[in-house]
Amino acid sequence: MARLPRAALWALLLLALVLSPVLGLLTPYAALIVVIPLFIVTLLRRNGGAAYSSYDARILLGVFVLFAIICAITADSPSDALRAFNFTMFLAYGAVALFLERQQVKSPGELMARLAGVGVVLGFIEVVGSAVLLHLPRPQAPNLGPIVLSNALLALGFISLGGIFVRRDRLAWLYLLPPLLAIIATILTGSRGPLLAVPIVAVAATLFIWRARFHGSVRAIVVGTAALILVFAGGIAAVLQGRAGSLLSIFGEVAQGSAVVDESTRERFVLYRAGWQSFQQSPWIGHGWGNIIPSVKPFIPDADQWMLSILPQLHNDVLNFAVASGVVGVVAYLFIVTAPIVGALLSPPDSLRTFRLYGATVLTIVYVGGGLTDLMFGFEFHTYLFAMLTAILLHFCREPRP
Repeated sequence: MARLPRAALWALLLLALVLSPVLGLLTPYAALIVVIPLFIVTLLRRNGGAAYSSYDARILLGVFVLFAIICAITADSPSDALRAFNFTMFLAYGAVALFLERQQVKSPGELMARLAGVGVVLGFIEVVGSAVLLHLPRPQAPNLGPIVLSNALLALGFISLGGIFVRRDRLAWLYLLPPLLAIIATILTGSRGPLLAVPIVAVAATLFIWRARFHGSVRAIVVGTAALILVFAGGIAAVLQGRAGSLLSIFGEVAQGSAVVDESTRERFVLYRAGWQSFQQSPWIGHGWGNIIPSVKPFIPDADQWMLSILPQLHNDVLNFAVASGVVGVVAYLFIVTAPIVGALLSPPDSLRTFRLYGATVLTIVYVGGGLTDLMFGFEFHTYLFAMLTAILLHFCREPRP
């Protein structure tokens, strides 16, 4: 019987950390083959109390119940009410967390860092391969668009960097490679939105490394700041060579209050204005997840109505939650994105606490940054990945209890 839990453990770890950039949109459905039996067994064994005893498990369960109620209230058809199951991983999170917590492996933090690094390498190979072999203008994975892939690689890459906190020899600095490869892959895909989080997450990572590895040394922070400046200068030079280089001109146009020339950005601003107007029509519980696009249609200019036939969402997480579920949804969003950090703060004070705090911090930054210009929650892939990475960080990466 011990082989079955071990197989389930490796399936969960490999799907989230290694195979998610490869399987892409199929990953959440493959994970359900393991997650649903875990959830059922947890209930049958009456372990629900233990499974949902942690802060993060209770928050995500509460968010699922809340969205199920809102979907039922705002539904125009039975299928609309079922949209709450886009958040199935929030419902099953506690069962997965309890299962991970009860598995004992050697150096779980470094194992997570290694596997996440492998996932980044595979994603990087996909991007380079599609650029060199397929000559795609915007390289991507076979089953994952460039923006969704870039956000996933950044999350995995910076979590992999956490290996620096659990390995103390010189080889620990090899964990600097995964986030670097993730950033390069993001630039190659021409994904500009995910890059917005990179400066903030890089500064956060530097501060964690400074405190944990250099014990707050003044000399180290001076050297680290100089290195960051050089890296950012090189990054800006690289960005300017591709599609992402238009970010600077877009920032300039927005700052000056002039019309934005970039078509993709202009379309997003049209959606943002329409989303805000739609939110004001139903500010408390929103229009429902199935009515996000129909609710903004009256506020989209005739010349831009074509966007509604190809866009399923508003390309901004806060607006999506606001239009779909009103103020209640926005508050729920804030609870979701802060759940990893609060959960890490409330976790046991063991030797992996710094790793958990660091991983939770960079995960939150990447997801909030990615949500500025795209959807990170509400559809299956990134909702699943966020929940799984949080569960692995907070409940697998800890010292075993006696």
